[in-house]
Amino acid sequence: MSFKRLKRAMIGVAAAAAIGVSAALSGCTIATAHPRARITVEFNNQEYTMEYTLYRNMYPQTVRHFIELAEAGFYNNTIIHDYTSNDFYGGGYGYDAEAYSAAVEDGTMDDYFDDKDYYKEDDYNGLVKDGKLTASVYRDNGYTYDKNGIMVWNEGEALSTLYGEFKNNGHEVENGQRGAEYGSLKMYYNEKVIEDTAAAQVLVKTGGGQMLTRSYEYNSATSLFALQVGNSSSLSTSNYTTFAYLSDEDAENVLDDLLDAIDDYIDEEYNSDSDFTVSVTATIDRFEEVGEQATEEKYSVPEVPIIIKSVKITRY
Repeated sequence: MSFKRLKRAMIGVAAAAAIGVSAALSGCTIATAHPRARITVEFNNQEYTMEYTLYRNMYPQTVRHFIELAEAGFYNNTIIHDYTSNDFYGGGYGYDAEAYSAAVEDGTMDDYFDDKDYYKEDDYNGLVKDGKLTASVYRDNGYTYDKNGIMVWNEGEALSTLYGEFKNNGHEVENGQRGAEYGSLKMYYNEKVIEDTAAAQVLVKTGGGQMLTRSYEYNSATSLFALQVGNSSSLSTSNYTTFAYLSDEDAENVLDDLLDAIDDYIDEEYNSDSDFTVSVTATIDRFEEVGEQATEEKYSVPEVPIIIKSVKITRY
């Protein structure tokens, strides 16, 4: 075992019991508590395929959202657009080999990330428009009453974002919750520029169909996810939904192999991680519905692409 791999092995893995969730979720109908996904990543012309277990019993909205995106092929042929020591960020940009290589060579990676052919916001909103993604967040007037005085959802007021199933947004898992672990996947959201956060309230629909008022800040995820590649993460489970884990030791070994390959490549071709990446300023949230303002984000983009070749659901 290499020294790099030995370092990663120093991670305590909690037991993964299939335990019930809070009363707000008790009405959620599910096919299985733990669907499975197969994620194939390519680096330097080598593919690495990892099996994942999804925790639908604890995070039904998030898992459904991820499955719907995967079924639509949304994640296929996308890139890790932000490379950090603890987390790889993906789900926002497509990959074109010729254009990516040219952007690195010409120093025009900012233009690549500002090209509608590669940023995925249009594709995501197209899925929303076509009804391919199930709504879970609504404007604060997103309900009406039927003839019996029962409150019902107004689908015309649905937003394109996802209900954040984590502690600081009022989503409680009674027991059995796992923390942020090596290889885990988190549904990620960018911070929004909102002058009056108190006024930026939305309605969320829980897994059990409950209607709750919540801050938009925590219910603004779309397609972005983070893959934890270190012993810790800057993304606390109190603020981000950790919804999937490597299924077994074989999957962990594959991730080890991928990270070893990246480390070895950097050792051979570059002086450090910072030389391996390009700093990019990207415009994001172009179609923001609540904040009503596009923002900018800084990325550390690998010069040699880390490509999400495919995300396939193998068990429902």
